[in-house]
Amino acid sequence: MSVKSPSGALSPYYYKGGYFHGIHYGSYFDDAESLYRMIEKEERFILESPERRRIMIDLYETSLTPDVLEAVMRHIGRLSPRIVKLSIAADRKSLRVLRCAMKKAGVLDDGRYYLCTDMEEGKTWLVSDHS
Repeated sequence: MSVKSPSGALSPYYYKGGYFHGIHYGSYFDDAESLYRMIEKEERFILESPERRRIMIDLYETSLTPDVLEAVMRHIGRLSPRIVKLSIAADRKSLRVLRCAMKKAGVLDDGRYYLCTDMEEGKTWLVSDHS
């Protein structure tokens, strides 16, 4: 049975023969405090369930300041025991920053995350049988 996650996405979301959990952290622009509140709600939602998940995070139109980036890396780190695979979609500039932050933080192995500008590409990777 699908329910809505705190950020408004159906969970689990069926796509091309598989399921994933979508998280909408996009369109927060410079409103970091609202983003932090949503991160807390999503984290609680995921950690209170026993399932390991394939997760898609949308970060389009959200300013990745150093503080926001650090909060997102800590968030992914806390969720890591529940993450099977993680895909993050954002604009090219944000992806460069995210790629460096993911490597530096070491929150997930390289094969467990995928960064992309195309959400459909990220969703397809999530539900593929690789990893």
